[in-house]
Amino acid sequence: MSVFILEDDVIQAEKLKRMIRAICEEQKMGDVPIFATSKGERIIERIAHSSRNNIYFLDIEIKNEEQKGFKVAQDIRRVDEWGIIAFITTHSEFAPISYQYMVSALTFIDKHLSQETLYARIETCLLKYKQSNQGFAPVNDFILENTHATIRVPFADIEYVMTAEPHRLELITANRVIRFYGKLKEVEDRDERLIRCHQSYVVNVEKIVEFNMKEKVVVLTNEARVPVSRRLFKKVNTTWQHYLSKNGG
Repeated sequence: MSVFILEDDVIQAEKLKRMIRAICEEQKMGDVPIFATSKGERIIERIAHSSRNNIYFLDIEIKNEEQKGFKVAQDIRRVDEWGIIAFITTHSEFAPISYQYMVSALTFIDKHLSQETLYARIETCLLKYKQSNQGFAPVNDFILENTHATIRVPFADIEYVMTAEPHRLELITANRVIRFYGKLKEVEDRDERLIRCHQSYVVNVEKIVEFNMKEKVVVLTNEARVPVSRRLFKKVNTTWQHYLSKNGG
């Protein structure tokens, strides 16, 4: 694994390198080579001396050339088809036109985000790389990232997620409620342990302690009673029984 940074602001480049080193150390990803430059051609030259499937953090505007990062991304794709590309920029307005360059970018990250949020977005990219390209198991956290929010919660804390109002979700743990914009489908697709039990609810199968078939509700470890729709009744029961047998319940 190698990390490449395209950035013409030296201070920004150093800040990003420090973040990446800290995340790699925290996630036990080893001593990862990090190469930062303001010249796209130097990245292409260096790829020849590294393995493929690297990760690239590219600024879009380089030395007053507004879409330089997109062009560098195209050059990268010619030599590294499966590497992860993330754009870090003050020009988030360019996100809708990125598809024209057909570089399959993982995400756009706004430089103006808070330090904490920026760290979380960079960490999500690195964990995605770790999971998809190196075969390591990701940390046992629930991570959801969309255009509205970045959520990271220890999976063991999640009881259920519900639709509170159109496009607004609530993630319920034993001691807090996290509200964010998103779709239940996004949550459901993150992990097989998160199962849809109702049009408005996804539950963590590990938290089910009882399935009351007569009342059509599942009872969770926090004593919450979550409804189960008729349409999903069989699926929920089958999934829960499979979980119990698998875990000696």
